[in-house]
Amino acid sequence: MKGERRFKAEWQDGQGVTKLVTAVVLLSLTVCLWLGGWATMGEPSPKSRSAFFHASLLQRLRQNIARYRWAQQTAQRIVQDAQPWLQMSDDELWSLMFGPTIPRSWHVWSNGYCPACKKPVPMYNWRVDALRYRWKVQCPHCGKLFPTNDFAAFYRSGFNEHGIFDPKRADRSLLFNSEHPDPNDPLHKFGVDDGEGYVEGENRWRFIGASLIYGQWKQLVLGGIKNLAAAYLVTGDKVYARKAAILLDRVADLYPQFDFRTQAVVYERHLGSNGYVSIWHDACEETRLLSLAYDAIFEAIRDDNELVEFLHRKAVGHRLPNPKATFADIQRNIEDGILRDPLRNEHKIHSNFPRTPFTKAVLLAVLSPDDKEPVLKLLSETLQQATAVDGVTGEKGLAGYAAFATRAIAEMVALFDRWVGGMGDFLRWALERFSLRETFRFHLDTWALQQYYPNIGDAGAFARKVNQYAGVAFRKLPADADAIFTPSMFTLFWRLYELTGDADFVLLMFIANGERFEGLPHDLFAENPEAIQNKVAQIVAEQGAKFQLKSVNKPKWCLAMLRSGEGENERVVWLDYDAGGGHGHFDGMNLGMFAFGLDLLPDFGYPPVQFGGWDSPRARWYVMTAAHNTVVVDGKNQQTGSGMVTLWHDSKWVKVVRASAPQLVGGQQYERTIALVDINERNFYVVDIFRVVGGALHDKLTHSHFATVTVNAPTKPVLTPTKYADTPMRQFAQIALSQLPRPSSPVPRPLQVDWQIEDRYGYLPKGKEVRLRLFDLTENAEAFLCEGWVALGINTTEEAWIPRLMIRRRGNAPLASTFIAVLVPFEGNQSPIVSVRRLTLQTPDGTPYGDANVALEIPHADGTKDLLVAMDTENPLKRLPEFNREQIAIQPDWGQRITEPFCVIRKDAKGRIIQRVPTR
Repeated sequence: MKGERRFKAEWQDGQGVTKLVTAVVLLSLTVCLWLGGWATMGEPSPKSRSAFFHASLLQRLRQNIARYRWAQQTAQRIVQDAQPWLQMSDDELWSLMFGPTIPRSWHVWSNGYCPACKKPVPMYNWRVDALRYRWKVQCPHCGKLFPTNDFAAFYRSGFNEHGIFDPKRADRSLLFNSEHPDPNDPLHKFGVDDGEGYVEGENRWRFIGASLIYGQWKQLVLGGIKNLAAAYLVTGDKVYARKAAILLDRVADLYPQFDFRTQAVVYERHLGSNGYVSIWHDACEETRLLSLAYDAIFEAIRDDNELVEFLHRKAVGHRLPNPKATFADIQRNIEDGILRDPLRNEHKIHSNFPRTPFTKAVLLAVLSPDDKEPVLKLLSETLQQATAVDGVTGEKGLAGYAAFATRAIAEMVALFDRWVGGMGDFLRWALERFSLRETFRFHLDTWALQQYYPNIGDAGAFARKVNQYAGVAFRKLPADADAIFTPSMFTLFWRLYELTGDADFVLLMFIANGERFEGLPHDLFAENPEAIQNKVAQIVAEQGAKFQLKSVNKPKWCLAMLRSGEGENERVVWLDYDAGGGHGHFDGMNLGMFAFGLDLLPDFGYPPVQFGGWDSPRARWYVMTAAHNTVVVDGKNQQTGSGMVTLWHDSKWVKVVRASAPQLVGGQQYERTIALVDINERNFYVVDIFRVVGGALHDKLTHSHFATVTVNAPTKPVLTPTKYADTPMRQFAQIALSQLPRPSSPVPRPLQVDWQIEDRYGYLPKGKEVRLRLFDLTENAEAFLCEGWVALGINTTEEAWIPRLMIRRRGNAPLASTFIAVLVPFEGNQSPIVSVRRLTLQTPDGTPYGDANVALEIPHADGTKDLLVAMDTENPLKRLPEFNREQIAIQPDWGQRITEPFCVIRKDAKGRIIQRVPTR
């Protein structure tokens, strides 16, 4: 969820501009502090108790710590994590928070390198350890710390009367490389950053701007508040609560003055990205965490006179508008600055749905724990929208943004299930009204081989595994002790099982726990964890430890997944039949395949924004239609839109999906039929029939994994086609289809392309080889090999060129094409399919059906043969004969009368028909 994609650059960065922004910030801060006045910030809050950390919950927490070793270990870790802040003086804690007068940066340099060792350090790869190295970032390669100057001294020299850094007051004589203090030393200014960045020629490294966010803010300030509040919860020691309150109150003094849009840069420029200290998506999460930490310590600080004395002294000494003379003043300050300000300025926490309404609901509940109606109304509206698309929001990025949404839903319903102002059983209430069972099944139903998700939209990396269920973040104790403010997803899934009876939720718990029962449900607040462990063990023993997943179609999300095989023989073929949408790509009718432990038809995944941001050519490439396993019409990207499934069949050995979406290309037909046909337990093949009508140029593109490619015909280098001159595709070579082998027949064999997979990630067992063979039977076409560019992930500059196949048809508009391919993945050197032959189809009176009506003979290596027939039921050009009118087709070679739009017939080696699968 890092970075920003929705806005274009509004103005470019520069020191003069940044100084102007600093001056404006200081002026606005002063105006707010002195002219606004604390008395106008609103009436005293009605809050008198905690909303989410009520006495009965804390009692259960302390009982678990007293009773269970795992809870004791977790509590010890939480207390240990809080020690650095506990050992700081109150003055030190108060001074950790900074003002908005130093430009912040979401990256040091998004596609940059270390100025010392020159090795690439893109995106978020700089190391930050603020407790150890204050105001520093560290190169992950050579270990060099930047900036090289003592920024802490420079920072302290610039404080104004309100305790805020003013760069005009700071002592610039302190700006030198501490290791090279001699002004005559050529390295005297190397790596020096005054807050504007270190500049070398045209390059700028924003060491301080990034360390301000990732070090000072996220680790020292937020980390301190979170760890101190957590330590209070597990110990009941009010000293931790007081110190957390000191930090919270100082944040509240300054939080409203932060405006990421005007004060910070992303991808080296101002993108108009909203937020507070952090960019919008993190600001939303951070604001919610701050409010929950305040709620956690509220009942411990409301009578703390020592806290009032300290904050009053600070307020007077630094001439702050709120004197902090009473706890009511402090309460008003924290609630106005951290809770009410985001409610007034929702744009600063506007994030991926439903995270913003989730945060708003928490803010409202924390402010007024017993005011149920507005919170329930907001939650109800949010859940209605959040579950409207097959149980999810409809946002793309299957294991990314789509999963972020389900995780937010999970955290929301789990947190409000323990809300003191609720109805006592919020989860049951929500399940009865919304599609929550579908919500949490979504990322199970779309999880392939328990190793992969289709990289649909902004998610994942090329051919990479996702070994964990993406729908929620299961956190274990004591390892994830800092998750105390996030309800246990193990507990949530146990509750989902209790309320729905769906044992797959229990199995997800079991698998996420390493297929163990010990430690479940990893929840300090759990009621009777031993009973849960025993019941989980009983259910797993009765139901088994393996999911029994079937083929699935998500009609609103527009994803079909065909499944077959079990265990290591499991295979999944998927079809994405829409384009665009939130975090979506122009990838309509994109085809994918998982088999033999690999992603054999991988989507490229999350755009490589590390090469210059969302608008960079390489990031745009990943979004283009031409970057996907689909058909490009007239060299253009698809239009945003959704298709529909027009045929679905799921039998024992044949699985079929046909989807149609002509609006994606502004044509009359854009329809893809995919059939997954089992040969035996181990082997299978896929028939791919893609019908396109409209435009004058149709290019079908196919790529697999990292691989070397061989083809059964000569090739000749050619120039990159004009339509793809602006894409990272290269090394085009035309395949001489006229020279395909003709061993014993005047009809040439089909084009055969073999990908021999290169297992760069080491996913395969040693010595195992996997190949993907494609037979293409498209008529009147040209064929080309080429290479396409991919990155190996988002936090790396590693890149590769992968082989691709392009089948091209051209003619007068509206051009009608029927692309036909058979894909056969297999291990070793022997394909289970010998070849493929196209056969004719005719009416009973002998009139031949047109090219869009397909009959294939597919011989197996063991002598078995399949006949596959797929009739064109759309026929937008109304070509005769028309199957919808005739309702019958004859295949003379097999002597078969076909009355279904799709069927597969199988003969054994002796020519006897042994299986027939008709579909309608």
